[in-house]
This record gives sequence, C-alpha cells and structure tokens, in this order.
Amino acid sequence: MDIHDDLDIFFIGLDAVEVTVFGREEPFKAYKDTDMDEAVLGRAMIFNPDEPVLTCKEVDGTDLERGDSVILEGKTYDVLRFLPDGSGLGKLELSLAQ
Repeated sequence: MDIHDDLDIFFIGLDAVEVTVFGREEPFKAYKDTDMDEAVLGRAMIFNPDEPVLTCKEVDGTDLERGDSVILEGKTYDVLRFLPDGSGLGKLELSLAQ
C-alpha cells in the first residue's frame, strides 16, 4: 500500500464529487474548495460557479493539462491547471467549457 491508497479514505465522504475525464475509463473523487453556487461575501469576494477549484489526489490530477475536458455534476469544464501541494494532494482549477 502506498500513500495514494492511504488517501482514498478521505474521498469517501458524502461531500466528495465524481470527476470524469474525457479519454479515461475510471472517474476519480474530489472535493470542491468553494461552493459552486454563486455567493457574495460582503463586497470583497465573489465565488464564481463557472471556475471551481477542486482538491484531489495528485495521482488523479498530475497528468491533466490545460484544455483537457472533465465532467463534474453534469457540466463540462476545461482544465486550467493542476497544482500539486507536495502532500499527495493538489488543486485542480477548472473553467466552464464554452
């Protein structure tokens, strides 16, 4: 068992979403870093539902490149970038496909 197998337990929760990558057989689990429903906090911050950021295992996101397409909650998104954090996890930045 390696670190990536150990991380699987964190993606079993009810809040985990399934991400399907075009060209891959198996989807993977991730967590949304912000609620994708548009929300305004005061006047300073707006979360954009068209540009979600997800936390996923590095092994699931590391081979994704800018422009790759994924399906999340029935919508198609383009990958902007994947940023590993050195712990076996990383941030997957998406943009709603046009």
